[in-house]
Amino acid sequence: MSLSLLLPAALAALASLLLPLLLHLARRDNVRPLDFAALRWLRARPRPRRRLRFDEWPLLLLRLLLLALLALWLARPVLHGAPDLRPMVAVMPGVPASALSAQQLPENARRHWLAQGLPALDAPPPATPQPIASLLRELDADLPAGVPLVVLATARFDGADGRVPQLSRELDWRVVDAMPAASKPATGQSPPTLYLHADAGHTAALRPLRAAARAWQVEVFDLAAGATPPATSAIAAWLSSTPMPSALRDWIARGGSVLLAHDAPLPANTALPANTALAPALRDAAGTPLLESGSLGRGRLLRFRQPLRPADLPLLLEAEFPQRLREALAPPMQPPARADARAFAPTTGARAQPTAPRDLQLWLALLIALLFAIERWLATARRRGANA
Repeated sequence: MSLSLLLPAALAALASLLLPLLLHLARRDNVRPLDFAALRWLRARPRPRRRLRFDEWPLLLLRLLLLALLALWLARPVLHGAPDLRPMVAVMPGVPASALSAQQLPENARRHWLAQGLPALDAPPPATPQPIASLLRELDADLPAGVPLVVLATARFDGADGRVPQLSRELDWRVVDAMPAASKPATGQSPPTLYLHADAGHTAALRPLRAAARAWQVEVFDLAAGATPPATSAIAAWLSSTPMPSALRDWIARGGSVLLAHDAPLPANTALPANTALAPALRDAAGTPLLESGSLGRGRLLRFRQPLRPADLPLLLEAEFPQRLREALAPPMQPPARADARAFAPTTGARAQPTAPRDLQLWLALLIALLFAIERWLATARRRGANA
């Protein structure tokens, strides 16, 4: 272990050690001479030279030590200690205990769950999915260079971020055929159910939407003027030039999606003006926007740019219209988070991070506070003794 200073220039504060020396010299017990009448007839003799003398040595040394520690605290000392070179075994949540007993692991290795905080292996495993990729990079950066790392991974796990981690060390990546307890099998996204409402001037627009619903093989329901769909996963179509009712706006804000006619007014929401800004969500072959999309609360607004007539929207006559409309209505895709452990084995080649030294400022501050309390006790005891 070695000690170093991050701010060695702060040791100039050691010049303050002269202050307690001067104070102790100035506060020496002053002896005031008294003249006796008989002494004035004696022959004056030269006085002996007085030696420099300090009183209260324990108090003086304590004050000098306090100032020296303060100067050292300002210099920010850090301790470069001997790193822990024991191997590290990280186990993904979901690996059963029976698989651990079958693995040949280093006897003196540290064993932890590959989870946030690196809990010990004898603690209960976390019940929620963990950011495995980020944890692997963080663990590699925290371990000293040369420390062996063994990872027991489930065959499939959650927590991938789309990029295979690149570490600075050779990794013993062992795949155990077990599914993570918190994972659920992925299911395909079903087509949305349609709830349609149209006024007298937009009844012709219902035909292409009903045809798209038949292609999706979903049911179509009529939406009353003041009603809302029962679930926010459905799609409501408001084909009217009148504003939407407040109940439908609240349903959208809770996470629903609505299709608007080209002449339907956007909801007046002065508190969130940016939320009603629409961007192209569907284009034709020439790149002309056909459908706009925006957000309202946690839901979505989608408005056609032209009337739903073949003369204005030739895409309505094409066979790909139902599929393209379904893709536009689908929520934004999230990046994949589940990975196959055999294809996600980390690679090497990253730069090794230096081990962070241990900061000693906190321990020095506690020591300074303790010595200051002792100094105050000695100083007050000295005054009480002098007053007595």
